Amino acid sequence: MRRLATRGFSRRLVVAWALSACAFALALAPAMPVRAQPQAAPGQCIGLVLGGGGARGAAHIGVLEVLEREHIPVCRIAGTSMGSIVGGLYAAGYTPGEMRKLVATLDWGDLFSDDPARAERPMRRKAADYRYLLNFEIGYKNGRIVTPTGVVQGQKLLLLLRRLLISTWDVHDFDQLPIPFRAVGTDIVNGKAVIFGSGDLPLAIRSSMSVPGAFAPTNVDGALLVDGGIMDNVPIDVIRTMGTDRVIAVDVGSPLLEREQLTNPVALLNQMVGTLMNDKTKAMLATLGDRDLLITPALGKFGSDEFNRCDEAANIGHAAAEAMLPQLRAFAVSDDVWKRYMETRHKRRFDPGLIAFLEVDESKTETASYIKLKMQPDVGKPLDADKLEKDIGAIYGRGNYQQIDYHLTQDGGDNKGLLILPVDKPWGPVYGRFGLQLDNDFQGLNQYMLSAEINVTNVNRYGAEWRTSIWTGRVAGLRTELYQPMGEGAAFSLMPFGLTRTEDIPVFDQNESSKQLAEYRVHRLDGGLEASWSPVSYWRLFGDIERGRDQTDLRIGDASTFPAGTIDFSVLRLGYDWDTFDDAQFPSRGSRIEFTYNMFRPVLGGDHNGDVVRLRMDWVPDWWEGRYHLLLGTSLSSATDNANFFETQSFLGGFLNLSGFSERALYGNQSLFGRAVLYRQTGALDTLFSTPFFIGASFEAGNTWHSTNAVSLGNLLYGGSIFAGVKTPLGPVFLGYGYAQGGHNALYLTFGSLLRQEQ
Repeated sequence: MRRLATRGFSRRLVVAWALSACAFALALAPAMPVRAQPQAAPGQCIGLVLGGGGARGAAHIGVLEVLEREHIPVCRIAGTSMGSIVGGLYAAGYTPGEMRKLVATLDWGDLFSDDPARAERPMRRKAADYRYLLNFEIGYKNGRIVTPTGVVQGQKLLLLLRRLLISTWDVHDFDQLPIPFRAVGTDIVNGKAVIFGSGDLPLAIRSSMSVPGAFAPTNVDGALLVDGGIMDNVPIDVIRTMGTDRVIAVDVGSPLLEREQLTNPVALLNQMVGTLMNDKTKAMLATLGDRDLLITPALGKFGSDEFNRCDEAANIGHAAAEAMLPQLRAFAVSDDVWKRYMETRHKRRFDPGLIAFLEVDESKTETASYIKLKMQPDVGKPLDADKLEKDIGAIYGRGNYQQIDYHLTQDGGDNKGLLILPVDKPWGPVYGRFGLQLDNDFQGLNQYMLSAEINVTNVNRYGAEWRTSIWTGRVAGLRTELYQPMGEGAAFSLMPFGLTRTEDIPVFDQNESSKQLAEYRVHRLDGGLEASWSPVSYWRLFGDIERGRDQTDLRIGDASTFPAGTIDFSVLRLGYDWDTFDDAQFPSRGSRIEFTYNMFRPVLGGDHNGDVVRLRMDWVPDWWEGRYHLLLGTSLSSATDNANFFETQSFLGGFLNLSGFSERALYGNQSLFGRAVLYRQTGALDTLFSTPFFIGASFEAGNTWHSTNAVSLGNLLYGGSIFAGVKTPLGPVFLGYGYAQGGHNALYLTFGSLLRQEQ
């Protein structure tokens, strides 16, 4: 967030002034009652200016509390950034008490994340969380690499403002609000301030808070807009043009950094911008006259990004206004005048009624028909803002859109409808992500795998996407698939797919787990068609038919335990997936189930007949709140008739998958595995923009066998690990050490998920 200079009293001077003012008031109390202070003329217009400052702007709420208590009417408001949010809500009829409750109860961490809660994302998107990919996306458009223009696109912030200000849906002139209002933004192309006095109120406020680099710019009438604080952080000039007699200005800007804090290029850049903004703010404050008033809350080093402390900032603002009571009371009006003023100070009445029709703006998206399919079930029902946001979030969660907004609209009569305004990501429609895995067994065996995923969206107007995954290293190959949603609510889908893959499989003695018998090179080529049904966001049913070929070549060792050669297979697969985890990296609650029944049959040219059942379950019970969490998991696989070819095999080995062994060190057509992973988050839990760090340990047991008769709990192998994990902006990074029965140990450095998938 930006660093802005602040002007005014230090915390100590404010306290001293407040005490002095109180003593002075007490001394005069017998001769001068509180309401005997000079009061504003009944027709006098008092303008309120609320400056920008990020989370520091919550202090405005405390100032407003004192203004209302002292019967100080505000006839005009101008705000920048956070000041535009508080000012816009107040102008629309919100009380300071309602705003204080709002900022204290908002989940700010979730608000500054564009994606909907993970439980509400589509199952297809959830599955991508387990593929060892970094959480950083680049795009390819018009022959060049493109990256997002902001860390946060502001999707949830805009929807929140839309819901809070829904009673103003048909107000296009901000002078028609209960209090006339202006928001200030900056046109980043020409470097000029943009004053919003009309148009779309939620979008105007969102534009005023587009902090460069943090929030993506907004596009309003062709102008690319960022935070108004760059040009006019305390817009006193704006309030004067609105026709005010006197001005109360509240400056909550951040102080410049101290010399010892200028230790990196980012800090230097922030200081440079802050210095320029500081000069502009000083010049603006110098225009205040004797009849005006400046309030500077003693926020000190309160961070502009500390939104989790908004209630504390409001208290500081309240104290700052209290310290200025002798001056503030010169702005007060009589009880009768105040009563008449408050009669106009309420939110507009709003009756949502039924949603009679649905329209989708097709000008900035290629998937309007898909969105119509998803949202058509809302037509004919009462407007429910919470459900509407959830539905929009489910669509946004596909990952194809920069923003999805909505407006209420009206036909020629009194029928209300929804206008959905989707905006495809401007850095697409081709997106790329990357991933990395490393492990070392301290005995000369080092393995790595690099991966990349290319996703082409908007293949057609019904939301089709073409995804291609590429691997090199321990696993080398390519998988490509074309996903086509269809049907009411887009709950059904068809997906043809193809795969070519090569990997090395080490084979160990099942009786002496430290002894490697052979190593195979397995080449696989297959393709198929999958159909799925997912009417809700947390489960899906699917079936697919697949035809493939495995070429197994012995590279070194003894071939007596696993036959080499070419195997053709065809399989009909039925499955069920369930996923309610709140986080795929370090979950604090939820569960996941993956079940498939695989029927290999000699149709379509297949060579084998047999059935394979696979089940995996993970669960994080909601037993503890806070730092500690426990992941319990189990998996099993069984070729029910002991069919023994590559597709019937299950593998163990690797980080948290019988730690201590290398990836896929153990194989068999029967397998059983269980684990318990305890992990603890360190550091402050209430810091909004932190880098969560975890330490943990696991206990694991499992084995693989070559027949059902050999399965025995008595020959389970035991292992465990200790690890540290960091949840970075690019995704989680793990450094772990694993040890398994038989003297196996390994060091792991990997990007991915605690809920790792078999690769």
